[in-house]
Amino acid sequence: MNPHYLYLAVDLAVIGIPLALSFDRKVRFARFWPALFPAIGIMMAVFMPWDIAFTANGIWGFNEAYLSGIWLLGLPLEEWLFFICIPYACVFTYESLKHYIPNPPGRPFAIPASALLAILTASLALSNPDRSYIAVSCGITAVFSACLAIAAATRPHVKRWNHRLWFAYLPLLIPFILSNGVLTGIHFWEYPFLNANVDQIQDQIVWYNNDHNLQFRLFSMPIDDLIYGFLMIAMTIIGYEIVASKMGLVTGSTPGAQQLQNGDR
Repeated sequence: MNPHYLYLAVDLAVIGIPLALSFDRKVRFARFWPALFPAIGIMMAVFMPWDIAFTANGIWGFNEAYLSGIWLLGLPLEEWLFFICIPYACVFTYESLKHYIPNPPGRPFAIPASALLAILTASLALSNPDRSYIAVSCGITAVFSACLAIAAATRPHVKRWNHRLWFAYLPLLIPFILSNGVLTGIHFWEYPFLNANVDQIQDQIVWYNNDHNLQFRLFSMPIDDLIYGFLMIAMTIIGYEIVASKMGLVTGSTPGAQQLQNGDR
């Protein structure tokens, strides 16, 4: 493979199977596209200016040896596609889990998990004001998680969304770490699982200025990406559910079935 298309190949690998399965007869995820793409657009309206600013300020950047060479507003085309492909695959997984596992375990732990995340990320943001990546990602995540926990405690439908979000996020960690592993160190599996030797990482498609993160990696991926990834996934999923409810789409339903919009999922 031409190395200039490696980042693009990662994007296509992430979305390939979910897109192909979006038309299957059991879930038919394509029927929820009218809710999905506005949700992705809302998320991108937050993340893309952030990405552009951090790239311009050298907080992270891209190795042109692995890029197609097409740039838009200071970001490579592949980076724009990343924020479509990853959320698409994640919401596809979220929706498929709703269909195949209608009553997932862990409901009592979902609201405490969001509240605990809000406390943890607020603490990290306040204790690292000079590290832009962790400070900004944790600050936004703290506000988002606190609002989600409060809404889930008072509104039954948000409680269901919050529970489903956490149930989907845990299995999504595996492909997320794999894809981000390739982006942050092509042969990421050659590094220790808990890696403090960040200066030894080679062949990065996406590089990070370690002065602005916690300087600790899972293989080659900054551990900060776990928080960043949660925020991206959570914002898209909650946006997806809000837009779907406004449009009268019953997510988690069997194709063709008639269900009440506010019924248990």
